[in-house]
Amino acid sequence: MVDGHGPNRVFKIHELVGVIASQLVLISEESAVNLACSSRYLEEPVLSVLWETQSSLFTLLEVLPEETWDIEGGDVGEGSTVSSLNPT
Repeated sequence: MVDGHGPNRVFKIHELVGVIASQLVLISEESAVNLACSSRYLEEPVLSVLWETQSSLFTLLEVLPEETWDIEGGDVGEGSTVSSLNPT
């Protein structure tokens, strides 16, 4: 019986949350991000799944400070290339 205080115990099982997140990412990455933001119990396993499903390194570059990299071809996305990484 759920007492209404805190998450259900099933959401504390990272492997189960990972399976749910894997399926959700196939439907909508945005929904998976929202799920990760909804609870501290869900954050780690859902973000792990999101990082595993990245199709390019641009997402990783976007979390680095802007002065550490240059992009050719406008904004990050299809057709863009990284012209250089600027180590600090």
